[in-house]
Order: sequence, then C-alpha cells, then structure tokens
Amino acid sequence: MAPSPPPETGAYVLVRRYLGIGLRYRKLFLVVSLLVLVLGTAMVMTLKRSFMATATVVVTTHMVDPLSQSSDSNTALEDDELATQAELMTSRDVAARVLRQYPPPPSPPHGQGWRRFLCEHGVHSVCPVASEAASNSAGELDRQIDALLGSVTAEPQPHSRIITLSVKADTGERAAALTNALVTNYQAVALAQQRSNLQKEADWLDERTAALRERWLDAERTTSGYNVQHGLTNTEGGSPLVERQIADMATSLGQAQSRYASAQAKAMALKAAMQAGDASAMISLAEQPLLVAAASSLMQAETQRAEKLGSLGPNHPDVRSLNQQISQARTTLNIETRRALTSMSGEVVAARADVDALTAQLNRLRGQSAGQSGAQAEYRTLEQESQSARSVYEAFLDRAKQLTDRVALLQPPVTFVSHAAVPAAPTFPNRKKLMMGVIVLAMVAGVSAIVMKVALSPSFVDMDELRNFDGLPLLAVLPHFGQLGKGVINPVMAQPFSQIAETVRGISAQLALLPGDRRYGETGVVSLVSAAPGDGKMTLAALLGGSLDACGQKTLIINVDPRRHDAREKNVRGFSDVLARRAMARDVIERDPALGVDVMGAGEARVSAFDAAEVLQIRDLLRDLSQEYRMILFVTPPLALALDGLVMASVSDQTVFVCRWGRTSRTIMAACLERLRVYGARMAGIVVTGAEVKSANLLGGVPLTRSETHLLTKQ
Repeated sequence: MAPSPPPETGAYVLVRRYLGIGLRYRKLFLVVSLLVLVLGTAMVMTLKRSFMATATVVVTTHMVDPLSQSSDSNTALEDDELATQAELMTSRDVAARVLRQYPPPPSPPHGQGWRRFLCEHGVHSVCPVASEAASNSAGELDRQIDALLGSVTAEPQPHSRIITLSVKADTGERAAALTNALVTNYQAVALAQQRSNLQKEADWLDERTAALRERWLDAERTTSGYNVQHGLTNTEGGSPLVERQIADMATSLGQAQSRYASAQAKAMALKAAMQAGDASAMISLAEQPLLVAAASSLMQAETQRAEKLGSLGPNHPDVRSLNQQISQARTTLNIETRRALTSMSGEVVAARADVDALTAQLNRLRGQSAGQSGAQAEYRTLEQESQSARSVYEAFLDRAKQLTDRVALLQPPVTFVSHAAVPAAPTFPNRKKLMMGVIVLAMVAGVSAIVMKVALSPSFVDMDELRNFDGLPLLAVLPHFGQLGKGVINPVMAQPFSQIAETVRGISAQLALLPGDRRYGETGVVSLVSAAPGDGKMTLAALLGGSLDACGQKTLIINVDPRRHDAREKNVRGFSDVLARRAMARDVIERDPALGVDVMGAGEARVSAFDAAEVLQIRDLLRDLSQEYRMILFVTPPLALALDGLVMASVSDQTVFVCRWGRTSRTIMAACLERLRVYGARMAGIVVTGAEVKSANLLGGVPLTRSETHLLTKQ
C-alpha cells in the first residue's frame, strides 16, 4: 500500500475553504445579488438623464484709448480677475435674464412623486399642502434660479485667461442654449453696466460743467462791470490801456527828442560850414536842392579857375570870367544858406514844441496810471478768477468729450473662444458603467451577506471547525433527508447501500471500536445528547437502531425526553413509569414497524431531579435489558433546557454529541461538552445532522481531494 500523502495546507486549503463556504450559502448569495441587481437596474433605468454643454470664454483686456495721454499700458490680469469673472457669469441677475429668455419647461402632471400618486388614489393624509411660498411667483423664480445655478459650473483655467463654463439640462439643445445664453447675457449685463457707469459720470460732468460755465460767465461779467465802473479801459491782453498809451507816448517823445537834436546839430553844422565857406560840407549837410545846386556850381567854378589860373594867369579873360561866376555863386550860396538856416530853425522850433507837448502828455498819463493802481490790482484779481474758472470749465469739457469718445471703445469683459455645442449623448447616467457598477455591487452585496451571515451566525459555518472541536473527533456528517415518522420507511432499511446507510454503518463501527470497558457486558449503552431541540437525536437513533437491527444486533431506543410529541399523549407509559415502579420495562417497550427497532417511550414528565437511588436503579435496569439487547440508545432532552441528559451520559458507555448544521451555537455546544465532562461522560465524538447531501461522506464531511482519490483508486 502506498504511503498516505501529507495533508494539503496553504493557500489552496484556504481558497477551497472559503469557496466551500460560498457554495454552502449560494442561495443567500444569489438572492441578495439578484435583489441588488434588480433594484440597481431599476434605479439606473429610472435615473433622469442629463446633458452637459461646455463653452470656453476668454477674459478680455481693457482697450486703451489711442488718443489718451495716459502712459499706462499694463494689460496683465489681477490674481482674482478670473475667479471674479466666473462668479459674475453665474450671478443671479444673469441667471434671471437667461430664465426670461429660456423659461424652464412645464413640469409633468404627475411630477410630485409618490405623494401625488397616493393623494390621487384616495390617501388624502399625504396630499401636499398648498403654501403661500408655492404660489408666490417671486419664490418660484428664486427656486428656478437656484436650480439653474446648481447645474452651472464655471472653472477658471490656471495660468491662462480661459474660463470653462458648463451647464446641465434635461436635453442637449437646452444645455447648449443655456450655456451660450449665460455668456451672452453676462456680456449684455456687463456692457449695460459700463454704459450706465459712463452715463452717470457723463450726467455728473454735464451738471458740473454747466455750473462751471455759469461761474465763468459770472466772473467775466463781474470783471467787465468792475472795469466799466472804475473807468478802466484794458486791452485784450489784460494790461490797462493807459499803460499802453504811456509806452506809446514815451516812444513818440523819444523820437521827437531825436528829431530836435538832429535838427539842432544840422543847423549848427550848416552855420559853421557857412562861416568857413566849405561848400562840400554844405552839400553834405543841406537837404534843399537850390542850396545844393549853388554849392555845386561854386565848387565847379572854383575848380575850373584853379585849373586855368595855373596855365593862363590871373589876368586871362577866362580867369576873370570865372572869378565873376565864383563871386555870383558865393552870393547865391549865401542867400540859399540863409534860407536853409531859416528853414532848419523852424524845424528846431517845431521839434522843440513836439518834445514839450509829448512830455506834458506823458506826465498826464503817468498821473492817471498812478491813480488807477488799486482798482487795476482788483481788476487783475477778478480777471485771474475768471481765467481760473474758464480753465476748470474747459478741463471738464475735455473730460466730457473723452467720455463720449469712450462709448465707442466699450467691450464685454469676456468673449467666446468656442460656443457650446449640442452634446450627442447624455452626460448622466452612463448606463454601461453604472450597470457594471451595479453588477459589482450586487456581487459585493452577495459576498457581504455571506460574510455577515458567517460573522453573525453563532453556529458553525465550516466543517473544519467541527473537526477536533474541543478535542472530539467528527464521527460523521448526515445530510438532510426529511423527518422520520408514520408512513416513512427507514432509509437504512429501504436503501441499504445508499450514502446515508454507509455513513450510519460507519458511525456504528466507530462506536464499536472505541476503547473502553463495557459496563453492561456485551451490550453497549450510548447516550445521544444535543444542545437544543430538533438537532436530530431521534433520527440518528432510528438510523443506528435500524442499521444494527438489520445486522442481527437487537437494539433498544429509550426516549428520556418527555417534551417530544409522543410523550404528551395520554395513557402512554414509558421510562419514567418504570423508574417510578408503575410499570415493568418489558411492558412499555413497543416495536416500531417503520423504524424497525424497539422503542421505550419517555412516559410522564418528571417534576423532580434524579437522585442517587434512581441512578443505581437506572444502572440495574440497563443490566436487565442487556440480557436481551446488544445496543441501547438513550435519546436525552436538550442540555440547554434540561440536565437529564447528563445523568444518562454518566451511566452510558459512550456519549455522542449531535450537532445540527447551521443551527447549534458554538458557545452553547462548548458549555454542554464541558458540563458532560464534569459529570464523567465518556465522549465518543460529534455527529453533524442536517448538512448538505454532498457534505456527507465516509471521511467525516471533508471533500475528497485529488490525492485522496488517487490513493483510493490505488488500493
């Protein structure tokens, strides 16, 4: 025989164990998964579809007036400009304008949900109560604005001038229209605000300019009236007329004095030339033609005489004739010279008179100017105020003109980079991804249900937990096959080669081979105990009894549990009556044809505990019954409800603990085993009932591995 392979351990064992747990609770997994899948699918299919349209805008820079004198050319954005523009685009004023342009679609008649449905079907207690806010148009508009702004997302892009604006709506067309309308309406609102600001400034400038114009005109009228009132005649340049006259008079006086001095100088030079007889000096000084002609004639005659005197002599007739001409020329020159002197004397007198007259007039003007100095100073102060008012007025006029020119340079704070297009598919819900998520969630929910079932279950969830539990071996695992009773044939007798029959025979063999002294000769006494009712003690006893009886080993089943249904029947005597000496043991034993074994009922219920004499009486009873039976099986009450089973276990050769799969608590089972050991019970092992069919096999509920299958085939 080949050696036994080593036990398989590690990840394979853990995976097989967890898969076994999952297969054991596959119904729970399928129910929870299908429930979550159906609910999730219904929710996904009923989700309201929404479309998202996205527009891209850029924040514009301020346009600079090319005619402006300002040198500010900084076009950089401030740090919070993008966030500010994004918030302004999603303001309530802009949303209200968009809703006036694109009002929300009317709600369906059954749009109030389950409350409206129940109200329409007679459940009036859940009908929505009409409130003042519901009928208030302003409140309705506020709710619509809140709903619109809740579907809007404005995201400034870092390190750029770009803002991405997205809007969700029920249809793609409405989403695109609302997105573009938000931008265009914000542009309109911003331009209107700019125009309003400029108009306010222009109105203020107009009002201020009108006031400054009146101030300037009042100053002009005051200055002119003061000028007239004080007899001040001023020129356009602002200087008084008397000063201009003084300047002109001084100039004329200087010219007159120059003419007077020139005339005196000419007269004195001409007189000296006449005394010296210098004809050439007379020619240069005189300005009269006759004097010049006489002086020229004299000089010519003297020149000819000097030429002829040297060649002809003084007595030559030509010389004498020239002498006579010279004499006549001198006489004429003297006459003309006197006339010229007389004329020059008149000019000197006239020039002297002009000088005296101009001097007198100049003195008069200077006196007049000295008398007007105070009034003239006041006049100049008024004139300066007038000029100042005019300068301020002209400055405001220039500012008003600049405002008028700036209207043509107005631009919206944002412009489109790309308009929102109608989305081809809904943004939400993405049914493919959601269904994948629902499937995953359903599987997770199924696994979680199994985990919670395992974590919260007080019973055993794995056969490996029962193997060597509290130091006891796992004798066998019996599958669930129904309840034995009237009309039901013992499956061991009906199918002697079935898996159940093989398992029961395996339990019988293990009980027979267990070491220990038999207290009652060749007869074996076995107590079947459990923690709770319904764990299958009677079923196991019937199967064991039927199997042993079919092999020729007469078996007796003694029911010590008065809580079973047959013990509650009236006038039925049993084990308690034998102990009370109200009946003989052989009188209360009956043959059960369905089970194929002899059975002693429990009899009437006891109200007192077993004492030492009754324990000895039970031992004596067992010795008497051992003369007829080879196997006696005690079916005891549940140890969690009564302690009678401890007494039966203490007087038995072996004790088998029956555990109901998926029902018996670990804690209670451990407490029961501890109590049995205290009472001196000899524990044979554990038998699991009510397990799955495939869990029952000759190896105690452990599925056969490939190594074990290979070993069995080689034997």
